[in-house]
Amino acid sequence: MNSMEKLFLLKPDFQDKLRSNETKYFCPPCTLIEGLLSFYPFLREKLDVRYVDFERPRPSIIELIGEENQSCPVIVLDNGTFINDPDEIMAYLADQYGIGHAH
Repeated sequence: MNSMEKLFLLKPDFQDKLRSNETKYFCPPCTLIEGLLSFYPFLREKLDVRYVDFERPRPSIIELIGEENQSCPVIVLDNGTFINDPDEIMAYLADQYGIGHAH
């Protein structure tokens, strides 16, 4: 298991200036992954979990995988590849860290 993989999630209660200046939002796919981290808290010790702002650009992601790949959630593997589909992230974590698979 590699402890240097970086998992990026959006911070909750963000505002989307294109929709409204007052409404707070959260990202459902990020919340799904956050729930998985709650079920398996040891993953926080194995992964570098980083919370980023909703607004783009997201420099901490861009510097690793490029401007065109700054969607969240995303996990960046040590070899430079990344996974940005929540179902694939969950499957990867199950395979790599021995947690349960989604059913």
